[in-house]
Amino acid sequence: MIIAEGIRKRYGNKSALNGVSLKAEKGKITAILGPNGAGKTTLIRIILGLIFPDDGEVRILDEDPFKDKSIFKKIGYIQELPNLPPFLTGREVLEFSAKIKGVDKSEIPKLLEMVGMTENADKKIAKYSKGMIQRIAIAEAMLGNPEVLIMDEPNMGTDPVLITNFRNMVKNIAKDGRTVLMTSHEMEDVKKIADKVYFIFKGSVYFEGTVEDLIKRFLGIRVIVETEDIENLKAEANKINFIKGVEEEGKNKVILTLTEDKREELIKRLVLAGVRIRSFYLDNELEEAYLNIVKEAMSND
Repeated sequence: MIIAEGIRKRYGNKSALNGVSLKAEKGKITAILGPNGAGKTTLIRIILGLIFPDDGEVRILDEDPFKDKSIFKKIGYIQELPNLPPFLTGREVLEFSAKIKGVDKSEIPKLLEMVGMTENADKKIAKYSKGMIQRIAIAEAMLGNPEVLIMDEPNMGTDPVLITNFRNMVKNIAKDGRTVLMTSHEMEDVKKIADKVYFIFKGSVYFEGTVEDLIKRFLGIRVIVETEDIENLKAEANKINFIKGVEEEGKNKVILTLTEDKREELIKRLVLAGVRIRSFYLDNELEEAYLNIVKEAMSND
C-alpha cells in the first residue's frame, strides 16, 4: 500500500502540490490523471523519495521511504522517458539490473517475452525506437517480482497485441496482491485497468473515485440502447421522468441521458413497453469525461 498525506511542495513562488493526499491499495490499480503541469510527476518523485516534500508524509508498505531506503528493493519503477545506456543491449541492461538487485538472471527470458522484445534483446539500445526502450524499461521494473509497481506515463506504442499484453500484465500484478500506482494520458488504458482514479489540477486533488464515478459526474449517466425499434423506444422514453435527454446516433442507436442511475428500472420499462433491445450499456467514454473535468476545473480556477 502507498499512502501520501497532505503533501506540499513549492518551487520558489510557485506551488507544485497543495496538500495532496492519496491512497493506493494493495491488490488495486490506482491511476493519477491531470493535464501537463498539474503536479503528477512531482508527486510520483516525492513518493519515490527522489525529492523531499515541504510538508506531508509518505508511507510505502508501512515504511517511510525517506528513512528506510531498503523499501526500494520492493518497488518497480517505470519512468516516462527511460534513460538507458545506449552502448548496451536490452538483454545486457536487464542482466546488469538483475545483478544490482540481486535477482536471478533466469527471470530475464520470460520478461523479454512478456514485453515482446525477445527478438530484439541483443540489439544496442541506441538502435531501439522509443517504444522498444519503454518495453525494456518495463521488463527492468519487473525484475524481482516487486510488491509495488509505480509507472509514470507508461506507453507500449501502437501495437494492439503489446498493448493488450501490457494491460493484462498490470491487472495480473494487482490480482497477485501487489500495489500498482500509475500516471497516464492514455484514457483507454485507465478505463480498462484502473480501480480508482485521482484527478489532479494545479497541485490539488479535484476528484477521486472510480472510473465509472468520474464518467457519471462529468459526462452524465448516459445509456446507449441499440434497437431497430427506435420510435417505440423514443415514445416510451418521453414518458419516463428520470430521462432528461434522448439523442439518436446512427441508424439503430439511441443515447438516453438520465438524471439518476436507474438503469435497472429503465430496461424493465423499455422491455415491458415492447421495445426489442439488442444492446443496453452505460456510455463509458472516459476521454470525453476527462475533457469535461478539465474544462470545469479551469472554469472554477
